[in-house]
Amino acid sequence: MIRGHFSRSLVLFALFATASAFAQGPAAGDTADTTPPPKITRTDTVVVSAVGEFRDEQTLPSLALIEETPGTSPIKSLGQLPSVNFQAADPYGSYEWAVRISVRGFNQNQLGFTLDDIPLGDMSYGNWNGLHISRAVIDENMSRIVMSQGTGALETASTSNLGGTIQFFSVDPDDKRGFSVTQSAGSFDAYRTFFRLDSGLMGHTKLYLSGAYNLSDKWRGHGDTGQNYWQGNGKLVHYVGNNGVLTVYADYSNRQEVDYQDVNKVWTQTLGYNWDNYGNWANSIQAAWACDGVGTYPGAVANLSSSQDPCDAGYYAGAGLRKDFLTYIGYKQALTDHLTLKATAYGHDNDGRGLWFTPYLATYDNIENPTAIVSPISLRTSEYSIMRGGVLTSLSYETAKNKLEGGFWYEHEGFDQARRFYATSETSPLHSVYSFPSNPFLTQWEYIFNNNVYHFHLQDVLKVNDKLTLAAGFKTAEQNTNGNLSAAFKNTWYYAAKGAANYAQGDLTSGKPFLPQFGVNYKLDKQSEIFADVAYNVRSFIASGPSYPSPWDTNQSGFNYVKSSVNPETSWTEEGGYRYNGKIASAQASFFHVNFSNRLLFFSNGSGIQGNASTLNNQGSVTTNGIDGSVSIHITPELILYNAATWNRSTNDDELNITGTCPSSMSLWNNSGVCASIKGKIAVDTPEGMYKSSLEYHKAGFFAHLGSDYMSTRYFTYSNDGGVGGRFLADFGLGYGREQLGAFKNLKAQLNVSNLLNSQYYASIGTNGFIASDPLSVDNNTLQVGAPRSISGTLSARF
Repeated sequence: MIRGHFSRSLVLFALFATASAFAQGPAAGDTADTTPPPKITRTDTVVVSAVGEFRDEQTLPSLALIEETPGTSPIKSLGQLPSVNFQAADPYGSYEWAVRISVRGFNQNQLGFTLDDIPLGDMSYGNWNGLHISRAVIDENMSRIVMSQGTGALETASTSNLGGTIQFFSVDPDDKRGFSVTQSAGSFDAYRTFFRLDSGLMGHTKLYLSGAYNLSDKWRGHGDTGQNYWQGNGKLVHYVGNNGVLTVYADYSNRQEVDYQDVNKVWTQTLGYNWDNYGNWANSIQAAWACDGVGTYPGAVANLSSSQDPCDAGYYAGAGLRKDFLTYIGYKQALTDHLTLKATAYGHDNDGRGLWFTPYLATYDNIENPTAIVSPISLRTSEYSIMRGGVLTSLSYETAKNKLEGGFWYEHEGFDQARRFYATSETSPLHSVYSFPSNPFLTQWEYIFNNNVYHFHLQDVLKVNDKLTLAAGFKTAEQNTNGNLSAAFKNTWYYAAKGAANYAQGDLTSGKPFLPQFGVNYKLDKQSEIFADVAYNVRSFIASGPSYPSPWDTNQSGFNYVKSSVNPETSWTEEGGYRYNGKIASAQASFFHVNFSNRLLFFSNGSGIQGNASTLNNQGSVTTNGIDGSVSIHITPELILYNAATWNRSTNDDELNITGTCPSSMSLWNNSGVCASIKGKIAVDTPEGMYKSSLEYHKAGFFAHLGSDYMSTRYFTYSNDGGVGGRFLADFGLGYGREQLGAFKNLKAQLNVSNLLNSQYYASIGTNGFIASDPLSVDNNTLQVGAPRSISGTLSARF
């Protein structure tokens, strides 16, 4: 396994160097957030339009974030923007397995994410090339979020941005010394403490240290249901002369999440809306024996027929454990009045485990030569270890008429991934859902991946005159990945029994040498403008082992097929729109057209009994057409009405072409032996209609908001015979703050209510992937029901 300390060494070196050097000149200003803040419109809460941009770009400033319930994922805050489909199974959007965000038909694994320009990967739960934003920065330390819907920011360091980019920016240390503390408590025994100590400006340096500790029970479930994490952030800014800024950032996160059980419609109807895993070892043992045909299932699960999959209706428990350390050192220098240099080095270490107490492999007395079953359950783990580091550099030349900017991104990553099994007993699970297990009795596979990413971009923005601005640029993207079984695994009896041919090993290169982007902005008058842009993007292959949708999830012959025949996913996006920014109202409307090509899906190449392995296949294309828009109106100086609407139609252009399964005019068999056609069907998890609205009030320290969110039908089968109906949610919040009250500064009390109407609905879909057809919703437990009404109260102050 990889055991790296690159990122820890990086931050320690930076802190030492900063403390011992740089003592010249007055402060130059802060450039840790390297992009100038957008013009804030009078909406204050949502920047409806980024004035002068040639993309569809919107920003959430800090005010919109701090009025959310403390501990709320920044991803959830984006849900109020047009074209954003956000889903979560918990009240705060922090349970990573079920958090989903998609934009204009692309899911979160097809978007690009960064924090202070540092790549976060594709934020997949499998955790192969980065980490979730909730683990990268404490929510209270977020300064703003910039979202480019559609074409995406050209400079974003990402290998997955087919459908847009989301750039997060952390707050800088305050110029004034102070200590801030926030305490909140709420439904389901939720408890959260946050603190931050700001040094204030000390000569040319300022820094903060902060921490958060969060406890919450699951809203459904039995036994151990804790969702616990603690996290620490530190940030230092040092001004170098009149023209330079050095920034050092460090984050540590330790997250422990007990899983909610994925469900299907039959289980919800038969077992109840609040159904979850057993959480009781005796019941779990009984269910596991029943799964093997011995005895009956416990409780209500006995009411399920054999065709309704009682074996998977409940397990003892599952959990996701993640430990991350992320750091970067950034430097920005104005070399001349027109020329600016930026350089950043970063590192990230991760150790992770996904735990599942499975009835599909028993604990035997001797796994190599079993003679007796010790327990019908074993603990299965997916184990991750990441050590990645990289550099980002850019150089920009700017005049009154022109800005020419180019940059380079390189990252090297070592990623270890393994599937292991641990023993249990008839009377005890033997392992906690909150800790990494030890002493496995079986390693099913262990891969070591080495990944190198090379990106170069160049773009020019030309102001032709006071009205017309043109932009043109391109990027080059290449990812080289080598994936091989570890030497330790090759020495196991299991590998000898399976044989090398049953595993995929080798290297792959993906990317594109030329990915262009063009844009135009034309100002109609001082308040109105039109814009348009087009872009070509690519998503590199995922590096991951069996049971994941990657080229290595097959045997050697299947991998050779992928290497010679399969192309990475690409998209060509066109969008255009109108912006208006006035004293009373701000508005934006956009249309978009997307061709998503070389879509990758994972299906068998013929009969499995004949030894034909499942592989990734290019399965046609998806076409998206849509319009979206938002408007924010100041009814009075204190009262703001915000509305956002989206119509999006993403349809499959082709039938799936799977050899040996269905006639050529159809796609593939469902589990009931019926061929399912998908051509012309709506893409999975892509609602055609969305509408968001909020009414906000701010006056003399008092604030309140009432929000609503409607989403139309979403499908979880490619043939559209399985789906969940539309849902309507509402939320409410209010608070009062005082800038000064005795020894306290920024004193604030706040109340937040999510799911105000206590609606019952299906929240996240596709948690266990999507299949061709499932009209009865029994073939794939891939749904999460939504959390009920949740209330949270918060007190915060600064000393």
